[in-house]
Amino acid sequence: MPRLSFTLALALCVGVTLSACQQRDAANQDSDASKETFHAANYPLEVQYDASLTRVDGEVSSYFDDGGWQLSDDTPGDRLILLELPESDDVATALWRLGASRDTEAVDHCLTLPANAQAMPTKTTLAGEAFTGFTLGDAGMSHFQNAEGYRAVVDDTCYAIDLIVQGTRGEVYDPPRQPPFSSDEAMKRLRSISDGLSFTGK
Repeated sequence: MPRLSFTLALALCVGVTLSACQQRDAANQDSDASKETFHAANYPLEVQYDASLTRVDGEVSSYFDDGGWQLSDDTPGDRLILLELPESDDVATALWRLGASRDTEAVDHCLTLPANAQAMPTKTTLAGEAFTGFTLGDAGMSHFQNAEGYRAVVDDTCYAIDLIVQGTRGEVYDPPRQPPFSSDEAMKRLRSISDGLSFTGK
């Protein structure tokens, strides 16, 4: 009788363990299924990001930004990917942008801060590389923009990551409107996208 009880207990234990493993495998599959991966065509990097984010293609511009490859877009470069928080609307939009350039002038001035930008006190490590960071805020004609920028030169290439929250102040509407998120909340979510950046072949 004791031997039978031990055998039954062992079978139950194995069953529970197998079930737990299957649940973990299913959870991992669900997690992988909720991700998208962007591979840059001409640069050795990729970005894994949440599938709920909206990928923005084509020409994009706003009151403060011409939609180029970086803030202060005055040199040739490539806008690689632009992601938008799905709640974004005409009151407030939150964007994560990755750009790159091998243009000599762009590389030489890659770490030069835009006008009126405030340097972050320490470098930020992204994908194993040290990025120079800065913050920037602007406002005008009821419009606003808050931005964080990160710049690094890797293998003679300037990489630019810009986190942008911009829009129109809600009180100018009649009746007043509430933005879909606060600037702080949006920035926190945009920063998490940078965690999915990786340089391939390193």
